[in-house]
Amino acid sequence: MKYQKAVNVWTLPEESLKRLQVGQWVYAGEKSNKGIWCGITSRGTKVVAWSGNIEGRQDPDQYIRFLINYAKR
Repeated sequence: MKYQKAVNVWTLPEESLKRLQVGQWVYAGEKSNKGIWCGITSRGTKVVAWSGNIEGRQDPDQYIRFLINYAKR
């Protein structure tokens, strides 16, 4: 599946969020609030690795993998 341009997670319906590809760039409201889509948990929690939280980590890939695994719960 191809990635698309960053999408606004605040405006997408729930069904569209469920079909978003893991790793897709997303934003919340303003395009400057970017993150990487990690998925939705079985309880409906939307999980995103926000770029501000990724920056400065020693191992950002490990952080993103952790959030993707969390979203699979």
